Amino acid sequence: MTMTNSKLWIAPLALALAACGDMLTETPKSFPTTDNFYKTPADIRSATLAAYQPLNTGDLYNWWLWLTTDLASDQVRMNPDEPNFGTYHPEFLLWDATNSSVTAEWNGFYNIIFRANLVLGRAPNVPFPDETERLRLLAEAKFLRGYSYFMLAKLYDDVPLLVTEQDHANFNVARAPVAQVEAQAAKDLTEAEADLPAAWSLSNLGRATKGAAEMSLADLYLWRSSFRKSGEWQQAADWAKKVIDSGDWGLNNDYLSTFLPANHGNKEMIFLLPSSGIDGRSSMNIGCLILPRVLGFGTGGGCEVIGQPTLWHYNSYLAGDYRKAVTYRTSGCSTDPHIGCVDSMYPNVYKYRPTNGGVGGPPDTDFPLYRYAEAILIHAEAQNELGNTPVAVQYLNMIRARARKGTGAENRPEPHDYGTAGEPMDQLAVRNAIYQERDWELAHEGKRWFDLVRREGLEPGYWASTIQQHDPKPPPWPSPFGLEYKMRWPVPLTELNVDRALTQNSGY
Repeated sequence: MTMTNSKLWIAPLALALAACGDMLTETPKSFPTTDNFYKTPADIRSATLAAYQPLNTGDLYNWWLWLTTDLASDQVRMNPDEPNFGTYHPEFLLWDATNSSVTAEWNGFYNIIFRANLVLGRAPNVPFPDETERLRLLAEAKFLRGYSYFMLAKLYDDVPLLVTEQDHANFNVARAPVAQVEAQAAKDLTEAEADLPAAWSLSNLGRATKGAAEMSLADLYLWRSSFRKSGEWQQAADWAKKVIDSGDWGLNNDYLSTFLPANHGNKEMIFLLPSSGIDGRSSMNIGCLILPRVLGFGTGGGCEVIGQPTLWHYNSYLAGDYRKAVTYRTSGCSTDPHIGCVDSMYPNVYKYRPTNGGVGGPPDTDFPLYRYAEAILIHAEAQNELGNTPVAVQYLNMIRARARKGTGAENRPEPHDYGTAGEPMDQLAVRNAIYQERDWELAHEGKRWFDLVRREGLEPGYWASTIQQHDPKPPPWPSPFGLEYKMRWPVPLTELNVDRALTQNSGY
């Protein structure tokens, strides 16, 4: 397993040193180890915070997970000005078991699981003056482990299920059935929800709350009900409704304000990756992924600069939709006086607007993993699939009503309430409308790829036909037809080489 690769060199070294006898035995005092660290509440606090850290690394949302899922969907295209052809393969579904674009995520989520398991195994034996704090820290670790297993199940299906510190030392762990993995995720998230706080102070922005666990559970049951056809729509509806009715979260009047650095920790951001803008370790890499080369960003190399919508997605918005106006731009001015102001041939993503303009330092724009708007859309979708279509439309129109407000006090004509322009009100038509609304509302938040995949469970053939229709690739690039196996990502070759009990996903 990735989390135990470090033991590959530790094991033989330990055997060699054992021959030297006890005279070399030493109790380390100046540096932490797993044996001398997890002793105090402060140690457990630090270990819990460390379990969050991989979320904001290149393995996950700070590069590969966001980049690959966006490019592989019908929502984003690679910038044609991007000179590094090696970064194109997610757009053309050309990955295999050796590509970091689809294997880094395995490493990232198992890194979280390993750290969470350390907390869960050690915290019960540490004396805490405040038992409530211990329960909260354990809940955070359970949340992170549950969220990670849910994401691994979405990406890879069956995966090894490691729930103790000792499990990570086993080099021969087979993949557990995905139903078992998702059951563990549901258990962790449900138990976490009971002891997580309703909110955190701004100094603790990004830590898990009850709302984060409830959103993860709503998302989990939505995924299972659609992709797995499990029929758990009521659970999805109930968990989403719990978020909606909590009073802890809400829609901002202005869609754009949700993403602006001035509004860190606003009421719509239920679970987010905070970006300080201070240094690379505490900041998202958004500028490197979306700001256009034509304005001088990323010209030195090392940036993907993918931030361009497909023509289908860009043209799909209803005329005058405020979200389109503030999510993209086709012109702008560089901070480099040699470039000045230019018009771009292609629209670029502008919904994440760092204070520093994306140059001269890391950006300070937070990245949402779950927003209140998504709770509303999950509830709408679940109600529609339960046969309560009028209720579903009511919640769908809550999102459209906010978009019509524009900057908060406007009264724009679009997007009009669904059903008021003669749209059909049958279940399939409303399903189409909800998926489309998710595409608009949650654009560039890492959702669209998973929506395409999970709808395949409800409508076989949907994934390939939709990608082909919305984002066709000219020859010699392959058609998505015949590549349906790529809805499941490959088990990394490095893991197969280490763990002989692992098997590869079909097709790879």
